[in-house]
Parts: sequence; structure tokens; C-alpha cells
Amino acid sequence: MKTRPSNIIAFTIAFAAAGQFSYAEDGAASLVAHVHGLSELAIAMEGEKLEIQFTSPAMNLVGFEHQASSRKEVLAIENAVSMLRQHETLFLFSGGRCNHVNTSIELSGLIESDDHEHAHQQSSTEHKHDDEGEKEHEEHAPQSSHSDVVSNYKYRCENIAQLSAVTVDLFEIFHGIHKMNAMWVKSMQQGAATLTPNQRIVEFR
Repeated sequence: MKTRPSNIIAFTIAFAAAGQFSYAEDGAASLVAHVHGLSELAIAMEGEKLEIQFTSPAMNLVGFEHQASSRKEVLAIENAVSMLRQHETLFLFSGGRCNHVNTSIELSGLIESDDHEHAHQQSSTEHKHDDEGEKEHEEHAPQSSHSDVVSNYKYRCENIAQLSAVTVDLFEIFHGIHKMNAMWVKSMQQGAATLTPNQRIVEFR
């Protein structure tokens, strides 16, 4: 079943689609773009809730975009899912005292339904998987369709007003990501930033 974005994440995406944000580079980029090497990050804050949605072409994470056709490719997907589940290494918060509530990961188009229950994750902090290590991908003929991976992270913050920034370490884990367009929304404020391996901080100001 396809993961549906929460109301506040959908609100963030709606802002982007309406052209309310301008990026530091390549201002025409948006959440609907499918460009290899480029990923998207939407951050929404409402009350004590914080939600982060990460969207990336599958190519950036597993090295292919077609449905997995071998055990090697299934292992590559499982490895990516395992790493995406490690929220504590992906996002470092400055202030706010935010605690992870749950994570959901959507792999539409990458894996058969029989394997989907194993690779598709909707879990809380006590659910952990061991890393499988990086997997090399096999060469395949070009595909006519594109596949995205979407992961959603929900947090509850004790003092969200004190949350000043998020450091994003996805570049360290997925070397296929070269640039990330990030946008954020909170009460009476919104903003955007272009992240790179050398600039990984989203500041809320």
C-alpha cells in the first residue's frame, strides 16, 4: 500500500508546488522533479509535531529503478531500507528535544508484492535491522518508467520553538545523492535551502 503524506507534509509540498520557495541554486527545481543525483526534503512543524519527508529517485539509493529481478538487487533494496531506518544517524537536531515516533518507507515499483512486506517498513524506534553492506548493481536495459523512494519520519518535540536547525547526513550514506532541495514550514515561517555534501544544515530562520 502506498504511503500517504501527512497533512502538514502535504502542506509543505503544496507550498513548493505553488512556487512559494526559491532555492539557492536552480530555482526551477521542485518536489515533482525526477533527476538522478537530486533528492528532496520536506520538513513540517506543527504544535509539538515534527515531520520529515525524504524523496529520492531510486537510482540514487540502490543504483537502479526497475523492479528487482535478482536476489542481489533485493539485498540492495533491503540495505537501503536498513540505512533509511537509522534516523538517529540521518538527522541531527539543534535544540527542541525531539524524540522519534515512527518511520515509514515506500518502495513503490522496486519490489514484488511477495517481498514488499519484508522490505517495506512502517516501524517505531524499537524496530532495527542489521546493515547488509553496500551492494553493486547489475547492468540492465534502460527502463521507460521512474521509481522514487519516499521515507517519512515523525517526531514529537518537547520544545519545538527551540529547534533551530537540522543537519542532514544522507550524503554520507548514499553517495548517489549530489544535491538536495530542502524546504520547511512552521508557524508563521517557511524557507528553503539547497544542500550538498559540503552544506548539510537546514536552518529555521
